[in-house]
This record gives sequence, structure tokens and C-alpha cells, in this order.
Amino acid sequence: MNLRRQNVQQNMQTRRRLLRAAGAIGAMAALPLRAQSAYPNKPIRVVVPHSPGVSPDVIARFIADRMSKALGQTVFIENKAGAGGLIGAEYAATMPPDGYNLFFTVKGVMAMVPNVYPNPKYNPMADFRAIAQIATVPHVLTAAPNTPFNNLKELVEYARANPDKINFASNGIGSQPHMTMEAWQHKLGIKLHHIPYKQNPEMDLMGGTVSLYLEGGAAAVPKVKAGRVKGICITGSTRNPEIPNVAAANEYMADLDPEGMVSGSYHALFAPKGTPEDIIAFLNRELTKIITVPDNQAKLRDFGVTPNTTVSAADLNSQVARDYQYWRGVVKELDIKPV
Repeated sequence: MNLRRQNVQQNMQTRRRLLRAAGAIGAMAALPLRAQSAYPNKPIRVVVPHSPGVSPDVIARFIADRMSKALGQTVFIENKAGAGGLIGAEYAATMPPDGYNLFFTVKGVMAMVPNVYPNPKYNPMADFRAIAQIATVPHVLTAAPNTPFNNLKELVEYARANPDKINFASNGIGSQPHMTMEAWQHKLGIKLHHIPYKQNPEMDLMGGTVSLYLEGGAAAVPKVKAGRVKGICITGSTRNPEIPNVAAANEYMADLDPEGMVSGSYHALFAPKGTPEDIIAFLNRELTKIITVPDNQAKLRDFGVTPNTTVSAADLNSQVARDYQYWRGVVKELDIKPV
């Protein structure tokens, strides 16, 4: 009898140990992905939908370098340029949502391009989730050194006297340089000739093959300071202290760029929809730390952009939706087509 009771007790103890072990395994399975895999434990790819050397690429590479140091893993850039950013965005929308595939982009790709091209294979609101806004980005309207105008007033006067004789470059149909110039032509009552580029048009601008190019501050400001191109105006209402002699667009016409809606932009990091929430939150915290480092802020300002320290990921998701609707109306009003 005692032996039977002892066997029963041993069996009960064994069952309890097995149940505890099963519970521990279940708890481990329920742990967040980052805790299980010690994210990141391999290189992270960041797709940039533009050519090397343009403003978004410059900022993306700077941020990738700082992320590599902070995360202890290589963060590398993959350029997928073409169609104003359409090709890169379509590619990024299909990447595995695992935290190792991210998308560094700008307002034009999220709000303008998908409204210009019919049936794009990505939806900015449905296919991506904001991680963090890196910076706000004024653009600079630059001109070739051989052009007969030096500021916006002179450009408008010359264009009105010579309709369709001034050309301007862009990063492709639907890109922000293209769309802003289309909107400005309409407001200013001038007619310019558009030349879309698949690659960075800066060499043709500096050489005088094209006359105008609206470029992000990170790439434009150093060239203006060095005298390689002329600074015609800076977008919005505020001058850039790095190029203080270049007037703001709204100094010429008060409503040319209301609240930066026409030409203001951002540089931001997104993830494909389905990326685990804990990874998005982790990357947001790490990027916030990076952006608030004084030396990093100074470097971003040197690039001609303003570091972001206030826009949350949720606010950026909302901004993407607002910008998309705004430019949907502009595209319809101006009847902008991809060809």
C-alpha cells in the first residue's frame, strides 16, 4: 500500500514538472520577436527609391551609418531609382516585413507619384508603416551658371518674355521636383519645358545642358555655397542660414508655397506593412536617440535639412494621408499625366 501511494505521488510530481515545462515553453513562444531573436542579428537593408548623390540618398547614407554604430549591425543602402520613385516604392512594398527590410523615402514618393501614375502597385497608406521622420526638407530652386537670371523675379520676367524656352530637370514624372514646378508654373503664369531624368541631373545642370532643377537642400546647398550653381529661391517662407542671400519663394509671392504644402518635404524611414510592432517601436526609439545627438543635428543642418524631434510615427502616418489627398486634387486640376 505504501509502495502504491509512493508511485502515485511520484507520477503526480512528474506530471507537475511536465506541465511547468510546457508552460515555460509556451511563455517563450509568446515573447516578442525582438526578444527571441535579439533583433537585429543580421544586416538591415534600406531601400532608397532615388539615384546615389541626390538629397534623400545623402541623408539615408548618413542615417544608415549612425544606425550601424548604434545597433551593432551593418545597415546598408540599396538604390532602386526610376519613375520618380515609383519603381523603388513598388519594390519596397513587397519586401518581407521582418524588420530587416526598410524604406527611406520622401513626400513626393508617398503623395505625388502614386497620384500621377495609373494603377501603381503600392498604396502609401496601406502598404507602409511610419517608423520615424528624420528631418524636414526645404528645397532649393537652382539654375545653371550660364542662365540670364539670378533670382525668382528675374526668372519669371525672363520666362514670360520667352515662353517654353527655359527647361527644367526633374527626377522623373511625378517626382517632387516635377510636381512643384508644374504647380509653380500655374501660379506664376509661365511656361517651362520639362526634362525628366532617370538619374541625377546635377552634372547637366552645372554644365548648362538644363537650366533649372529643384533639389533637396542636402544636395543643393553645398553646390550653391561653392558657386557651382545659382540659388534662385528656397521653398517656403524662411531663408536657409547656410545660404542667406537666397530669398524664400514666398518673399516673391505670399501664397506661392502655403505652409510648405507645395514644395516642403520630409526624409523618413518606413517599414512594409506587417512588420512587428515591437520592432517598429524599437527602431523609433533608436532613431530618436540618433537624431537628438547634437553632433548629428549639426551635421543634418550642414546638409541643409532640419532635424525632426517632434513628429511622431502616428503623426507621420496621418501626414502621409493628408499629403496624398492634397496632391490628388492638384494632379486632377492640372491634368498631369505620366507621359
